Amino acid sequence: MTRALAMTLALLALGGCVSQPERDPSQWPISRVDIERAIPTDDPAEETYRAHCIACHGVDGRGAGGATGANFTAPDGPLTKTDDLLLLSILDGRHGTIGVMPAHREMLGEERSAAVLAYIRRRFGEGIVPVAAVVDDAGVTEATDVGVDTAP
Repeated sequence: MTRALAMTLALLALGGCVSQPERDPSQWPISRVDIERAIPTDDPAEETYRAHCIACHGVDGRGAGGATGANFTAPDGPLTKTDDLLLLSILDGRHGTIGVMPAHREMLGEERSAAVLAYIRRRFGEGIVPVAAVVDDAGVTEATDVGVDTAP
């Protein structure tokens, strides 16, 4: 083994044993997620979003442009789906093109999941109307607006 490779492996091994000092909250840079989480709120659904959703979907709901989570602000994004489908994704998780959305049924339950979904629609879904596929007697599928109740 070369000396450089041996040194690299030794440093990697030590890196797992040495803990990093905790960052002083006043130290810069502070991430947008840390800033958002620190802003006081009295909305339990917003607190739930900050605690369980913000890491992947982001402060702006864009999921780092769809790289870390679904982009809630996209006109053809997940908020075009019905609340029933989105609630199932939150509760039971989902395997998608980006990765895996973990199930939150055990952590959040149905009531908190429905509340956070309503918050997501209010915060990121302005102008996005959910559609549902409707099959008529001739077997023709068309998309129809289903409307949503965005009350918490």
